[in-house]
Amino acid sequence: MKKKTLFLTGAIAAGTSVAALYKAIGDYTKKMLYRNEIERTELSDEFETVRLKNEKGLVLYGYLKEKEGAKRTLIMMHRLGENASYLVEDMEQFEKLLPDANILLLDAAAHGTSDGYMRGFGYRDADDLEAWINEMIKRFGEDHTFVLYGAGMGANTALNAAGLGKLKNVSCIVSDGAYDSVASYIGAKVFKKFKVNSKLSHIVMSRVFQNETGMNIDDMDTVRLVKNNTIPTIFMHSKEDTDVPFREVFELYNHNEGRSVLFPIKEEHFYDMNQEDDYSQILAEFLKENA
Repeated sequence: MKKKTLFLTGAIAAGTSVAALYKAIGDYTKKMLYRNEIERTELSDEFETVRLKNEKGLVLYGYLKEKEGAKRTLIMMHRLGENASYLVEDMEQFEKLLPDANILLLDAAAHGTSDGYMRGFGYRDADDLEAWINEMIKRFGEDHTFVLYGAGMGANTALNAAGLGKLKNVSCIVSDGAYDSVASYIGAKVFKKFKVNSKLSHIVMSRVFQNETGMNIDDMDTVRLVKNNTIPTIFMHSKEDTDVPFREVFELYNHNEGRSVLFPIKEEHFYDMNQEDDYSQILAEFLKENA
């Protein structure tokens, strides 16, 4: 008789049953999928609050800092579980690099002040990004252009939207700490918490996403989508990133179709770098050439 392959590692030794572990992984996946509490976004009065109703009927919030005579807008998107207020330090650095640009900070659906209880992980959010760009074109004109900056999930939103051909008037993308796919992103967190084989976690995660969202988690693959991205893109990733493994930036960079720049950093944030160092100027040079 062939022995059955066990999916468990340390869990069996701890006396955890397969059924109990299955439930625990499912509950953990749902916890990541759903908003568990509402953290309203609070920003200074220099921002105008703008609202947009998406195709699902959710009211989304953005925060616009408008510059007189600006011909381009920097759209900034946050990480999973955060909101637009977490982007302020990044924004302050970009204002030095793009002083003549409007800045629009976005709360993703099910984040910050925006409606919704189910997180999009950068996939459902791609449609919302397209809607925001169209709304800004209505406001500023057909010739207005956009630079996209995303951190974590926000970076995936920009890359996915580009790969799906949803972006108009976007001159370049700054991807900061994107993950390669939702399955690997959540799977890594499940392994860290439960120490289970990826085969079991994938089975559970797939069923949760299919049942809760109607989506196949294997389709939520940014590496697959960047093969269609022709917008100039800089792939930044910190070696100190504790949310998304550093190695994932190489999969994205190597599969990207269009012009791309790889910008790994050893500091926690790109603005922590020694600005006197020539290497730190890679982002500024990229924006100068493409924004």
